Amino acid sequence: MERITQNRIIKGITSILLIIFILQSCIGAKAGYQIDDYYIAENGKEILGTKPLNAFIFENNVTNLPFEQFLAIKYKLDNYLTREFWINIDGARYKMIVYENSEFDKYFGISNFAAKNQENIANIVGGQPKFIAISMISEFNEDCLSNKSILQNMATTYLKNLKDEYIQIK
Repeated sequence: MERITQNRIIKGITSILLIIFILQSCIGAKAGYQIDDYYIAENGKEILGTKPLNAFIFENNVTNLPFEQFLAIKYKLDNYLTREFWINIDGARYKMIVYENSEFDKYFGISNFAAKNQENIANIVGGQPKFIAISMISEFNEDCLSNKSILQNMATTYLKNLKDEYIQIK
C-alpha cells in the first residue's frame, strides 16, 4: 500500500511543479504597444523650470535615410548630429527636440513598444532606431504637446505631417 501512495504523491508534486513552471513562464511575457500612426507619451526630457515634456513618438522607416539626415536637409541644419533646433511655424518660433535612441529607452522604454514593420538587417540603412521621439516647446518654454496646451493640435498636426513626409521618402 505504501508504494502506491508514494507514486501518487510523487506524481502530484510533479504535476504541481509543472503547472507552476508553465504559469511562471506566461507571467514574464509582455507584449509591447504597437503604434499605428503616432503616440503622445508623457515623462520625456525635462527642460529648465518645467515638468517632463510630452513626446510625439512614431515607428521609424529604417529603410529610408536616417531621420536626423532628413531633418538636417529639410531645416538646413549645420550637421546631422543636431538634436535641438528652432523652427518657425506661422511666424512663431518653436524648438524641436529629437531624442537619441538611448534617451528614448531611458524616458519611454524601448521594450514598451513593438515594431509593426520588421526588416532584415540587410535592408536597414545605418544603425537606425525603430522608434523616433520628438518633443516641442514654444519660445516661452511651454510644452506644445501637453494636454493643457492650446498649441497641442497645431504641434501634433505639424509633427504628423513631418512624419508622413519622412515616411514617404523612397
